[in-house]
Amino acid sequence: MPYDPEGILGTINTIFMAFLGLQAGKIILFYKDQHKRIMSRFFIWTIVMGIISAILTKCSKEEGFIPINKNLWSVSYVTTTSCFAFVLLLLIYYLVDVKRLWSGAPFFYPGMNSILVYIGHEVFENYFPFKWKMQDTQSHAEHLTQNLTATTLWVLISYLLYRKKIFWKI
Repeated sequence: MPYDPEGILGTINTIFMAFLGLQAGKIILFYKDQHKRIMSRFFIWTIVMGIISAILTKCSKEEGFIPINKNLWSVSYVTTTSCFAFVLLLLIYYLVDVKRLWSGAPFFYPGMNSILVYIGHEVFENYFPFKWKMQDTQSHAEHLTQNLTATTLWVLISYLLYRKKIFWKI
């Protein structure tokens, strides 16, 4: 694309979001099997990102010093989504790794073949059954149905490949 509407500021915010994801991964690797430390650090990141978001937005969507703007990937958008991402990561870590109440299935299977799922999605994204001509392009329900169908199909494909022990690696 010859013109990037987000510009350099969007790139900086994207790098910041990737940095926060890197921190989450480093926390898990560094404090391996120390569940309380991992969860406390996820909680601290949640609080820090939440406080920064609250200050930047004055706890509103349209007001504040830097309003939440998804299209521009504003700093407040990055800190708000990071706050919720750390909350979700904390919850899933607790359920899967600490309490062992959930194995992570069915999300485990696409993760085992993520390259294939990514390439398959890119190649077949405009073909049936992953996409079809919608009756009403403004309908959120129809978009949701289409996306859930495609995601379910890729999870099923991943599961079948996992059962046959077929894995794509780089």
